[in-house]
Amino acid sequence: MKTAEYSDRLCITAYGAVTPIGNTIQEIFESLRGRKNGMREIEKFDHRALKTSKAGIPVEGNTAIRWPKEMRFHNGEIFYGQLAARRLIEQLDISAIYRPEEIGCILGIDEPALDIERIIAFSDGLPASIDRKSLITAAIERFRIGDLLDADTSAVMQAIHDIIPFSGTAFSHLGLCSASTQSIGLAMRSIARGEIKVAICGGISAKVTPINLVRLEGMGVTTTDEQFSFEARSRPFDRKRSGFVLAEGAVIFCIEKESCIKARNAKPLAFLMGYGGALCAQNIVAPHTDDVEMMLSMQCALEDAQITPAEIDMISAHGTSTQQNDFHESRAIVRVCGQSSPPVIATKSNHGHLIAAAGAMEILTVIAGFQNNFMPGIINLDELDPLLPEGITLVRKNTHKSLRYVLKNSFGMGGGAASLILGNPNITRG
Repeated sequence: MKTAEYSDRLCITAYGAVTPIGNTIQEIFESLRGRKNGMREIEKFDHRALKTSKAGIPVEGNTAIRWPKEMRFHNGEIFYGQLAARRLIEQLDISAIYRPEEIGCILGIDEPALDIERIIAFSDGLPASIDRKSLITAAIERFRIGDLLDADTSAVMQAIHDIIPFSGTAFSHLGLCSASTQSIGLAMRSIARGEIKVAICGGISAKVTPINLVRLEGMGVTTTDEQFSFEARSRPFDRKRSGFVLAEGAVIFCIEKESCIKARNAKPLAFLMGYGGALCAQNIVAPHTDDVEMMLSMQCALEDAQITPAEIDMISAHGTSTQQNDFHESRAIVRVCGQSSPPVIATKSNHGHLIAAAGAMEILTVIAGFQNNFMPGIINLDELDPLLPEGITLVRKNTHKSLRYVLKNSFGMGGGAASLILGNPNITRG
C-alpha cells in the first residue's frame, strides 16, 4: 500500500497498558530515565524446578494470576486484556464517539495456555485400567466448558468486546514476537480502506507459565546465565548476551484519522506514518541468513511513509538479547540506513520480552521519548559485541534529543517481520 492512501493521517490517540515498568507513559518514562527494570520474582507458580525464577511481570498479574488456576479464574490473557481495555476507555470512551460497526479490533495475542498442572493432577488420579466411557465421565465432572473456551484467542476478543463493543473488522493475530506491530499495520490498512473508522489494536501476552518457560529454556532462547543477576541478564547487543528474559502484559491503542480527532479538539500521541511487513521463513526459529525479512520490512515502511533513512532520528530495535537477532538486526539496519545509522535503542533490558505485546510495549517507550525529547540508554550494554557491523550507533547513555521520526522494528521466529514509522505530533506538522 502506498502512502497516498493515507489521505487523512492516522494517529494513536489513547492507550491502555499493564506492563512490568508502569502503566502510564509518565511511569514508563521514569523507569527508563532511572534505568530500572521490571524483573520480579515469579509468584504465579512454583518455579523451583526451573532455572528461571524471575520475569518481567506486571504487579497486577503477579498478584492475581495463579497456576494451577484457581477455580473460576480466567487465563492471564483475558485478565490483562480486560484491564488494558478498561484503562483505554478511561482515557477515551470510543463507544460514545463511534458506532459499533465503525469500530474494529485487531490484536496480536499469544495463544492462551492450557493448565497442564490440573490436567496432570487429573490424570494421576485415574486408575490405570479405566475404560473410555468412565474417562469421559470423569473428565466432564472435573473440567468446566469454560476451562476449554478460555484456551482460545476468541475468548480474549470477547473479553475486550464486553468492555468496548465493536462489530467492524476484527481478528486476533498469532504472529509471535512481531504480532502487535503487525496488528497496528493491519489496522492502518483497514482504516485507510474505509472498512472501519477507528481500531483497537496492540498486543496481549501472558506467557510466563510453567509449560512455556520449560519450552523456552529447552530451546535455549531465554537466558539462564548465572554469572549475571536476573536484572542484568537481558543484554541487547552485548558481547555476553545469551537470550531474553521472558515478560508479559498488555498494551492496546486507539487508532483514528486525524480529521476525527481535530473535530473534537483532541491531540494525538503519535502519527502512524508508514508500515512494512515481510516474511522469509528460511528457518522455523532463526532469522534469514541474509537479513532479508528485516531489511524488507524496514524498506517497505520507509517507502510507505515516503521518507528517507536520513530523516529517521531514532530506531527502536527489536533487540532481544539473543545472539542471532541482535547480529542480524544490526546488520540489516546498517544495510538499509548506511554506514552512519540513526541512534538505536533497545528497551527489552528494561521490561523483558513481552512476545505478542513486545512491539506495542516498545511503541509506548517511543511515545515517552516524543513527550520528553528523550532516548533511553541500553542498560546492561557493558561491552559491544565485536561482531556487530561498523556503522551501528547504539545508545548507551540516556540522551536528550528532539525526535521527529522513529523507526520501530519487531521481528519474530519463523521470519515474521514488521516495521513502523512513527511521527512526533509535537514536531511533525503539515
